[in-house]
Amino acid sequence: MSIRLEELLKDSLSKNFKTNLQLELNPSKYLKEQLVEMMKSWNYKYRGPYAVLEQSNGFGKTKACLGLVDEECYVVYCNLGDKKSMGYPKRSSIADKFIFDWCSESYYNRYFNAFIDLLNTTEISCLDFFEKYNELDGHYSKTVEDLVEYQIRNSEYDRSISFYKGIKPLIFVFDEASYLLKVNDFRGSKTHFDVLRNTLSKLSNNIFVLFVNMFTISSNFNTKRDLDPSARNAYSSLYELEPIYLLPNWDLYADQVKIEKIDDSVKFENICMYGRPLWGSLLQTWLNSGNKYNSLSYKEWNNLALNGLTGGKMTESLNSNDILAVVGCRLGVIQPKSISRRQELVANNMAVCVYVKNSEYLFDIVYPSEPILAEAAAYVMHSIGYDKIVESLIESLKYSLISINDKAGLIAKLILLIAMDKAGKDIRNNMPFLCLNVVQVGFFLQKLYGKCDENCGNETNNWTCSSQNMKCVLKLVNEQLQDPDTLLNGYVNFNHFVQSKRNMSEAPLLPALKRCAAFQCKQNEKSINFVIPVCLNKDNLESISAIMVKVKLNNNPKNLENKSFVEYAFTEMSEDFDPYKGFLVLYMQLGQPKNKTSFISSLKPREDNEFNKYQAIIYSQGISHEMFSILESGLDEKLVTLSQAEESPFSRGEILNKKIYDSIFSL
Repeated sequence: MSIRLEELLKDSLSKNFKTNLQLELNPSKYLKEQLVEMMKSWNYKYRGPYAVLEQSNGFGKTKACLGLVDEECYVVYCNLGDKKSMGYPKRSSIADKFIFDWCSESYYNRYFNAFIDLLNTTEISCLDFFEKYNELDGHYSKTVEDLVEYQIRNSEYDRSISFYKGIKPLIFVFDEASYLLKVNDFRGSKTHFDVLRNTLSKLSNNIFVLFVNMFTISSNFNTKRDLDPSARNAYSSLYELEPIYLLPNWDLYADQVKIEKIDDSVKFENICMYGRPLWGSLLQTWLNSGNKYNSLSYKEWNNLALNGLTGGKMTESLNSNDILAVVGCRLGVIQPKSISRRQELVANNMAVCVYVKNSEYLFDIVYPSEPILAEAAAYVMHSIGYDKIVESLIESLKYSLISINDKAGLIAKLILLIAMDKAGKDIRNNMPFLCLNVVQVGFFLQKLYGKCDENCGNETNNWTCSSQNMKCVLKLVNEQLQDPDTLLNGYVNFNHFVQSKRNMSEAPLLPALKRCAAFQCKQNEKSINFVIPVCLNKDNLESISAIMVKVKLNNNPKNLENKSFVEYAFTEMSEDFDPYKGFLVLYMQLGQPKNKTSFISSLKPREDNEFNKYQAIIYSQGISHEMFSILESGLDEKLVTLSQAEESPFSRGEILNKKIYDSIFSL
């Protein structure tokens, strides 16, 4: 990380959060409300006034905590992070002593007392207090260290925790707190957190402690465990407060996106406005700083997204979790079965936690729509090879590390994204991005299914193919649509899929088009699996059509039947979809009978219907390089293997167990 980027991170942190206009909530105000409720209730059945703030990097956790100062809270901030970290805030000067092996409960008592005693005897505003004791610059600030040392020199070793007399909440924030889970060698199997927890139970009256980025705490909450789940909570009548995991700060800057035409949607300054607040906050700070950060390049921003997604790792050093992250932020999350692996994806790979309940061992994650992260994933996919991605998924599925409920959908999305990546990369006019681009529908289809020969259609002749190949995808579209030029000259820009929470009749296409997303339809959607928005006019966003995708995975497909999607298009799509301009359906039957070759054909309905002229249906059967020309270097065979892979309850080498299992479940 360059010095300039580090300075930008610092400047960005000092800016106030925007209010979430949709929810009318400020993240810091929301956080204070949560903490106040916890402070009221902890005394009755919980071990102490403390909780964990669990969420992905770049989500604004630290900023929300520091923003408590503006909500009239006294905030004591301590960063326990890695000494080598180039990020901001810096590791606190007192961090070494806080996680040193000889550190005792007495030291923690004195740390808290240093601030409690100060506020009990000093009139000071929340802002002045924070500015004096914030330690955001790490070892450059010795104020806190001096304050604690004074407490040590002038108090008894076994002094108890002081009673806080203040009316305004006193919030202690420990950032990068996972370091507290390190085993204290001086105290056997106890972690630093185990020792600290004894002190936490003694805090009272308007005091609360927040541990940020402490993802493995769920396995450290109960002081004693039992192999029998029903007995696990029987050892203590006290519980831990459940983690705080949601902050109202997704898409905070989306209202500032200025997209008037399709080319605007792939501009760097627009895609950064979507997703977690890190990107929008950095960009706004940059744009409002005059010429201060002119030396920063877009490439450095791109590298920041890459580092967040894979920790800066590339090629052979990527592990299976890194691969799941790369796939997840483009195709939709693939949930690992292990909670610890889900926590690792949030801690290290930008997954977003959407539900936590430690008492019931629940931890759910997603990768919401975030175009800049999807582009970083596209770069990784291209760099290591799509075949490596598929190999890792096969391995994880084979050894039951993950579950894939919709393999057909996953494979189809991967094929569509590979085609889009290669099309965007070939155009090469959208720096700093490798793949993200605006691509004409005709060119996208040629990338997906291949050009029939050198005489195949192109933009200059309105995608009119003059070859003799009757299975050319352009010919199949041209022969079915009344006005094929409008659709084939339209534009797609998707670089990831997002799960629609509503039926497509209630899901406008324009917002997805603006954020470079395609829809994965709800499971109860009648006919279609995916919808890719198509902009029909490069100068505005007033006319939108779509490429709809139907997916099947049946190795013994029934005889090919002519289909119609007219009713769906005219009755089940959103109001901003214009079916009269023509739409395309890709019917992808990914399975095929043995000894049968892949093929492509139209699926024109036989019955005469005045609306048939508005639809074109391309039917494909099988997964092969001959069918999808982008599936090179054996990638087609690996996708077939993935389509046939089954979960195994056994790890490598458990042959005997497998035989026993098969003998029991062989009926």
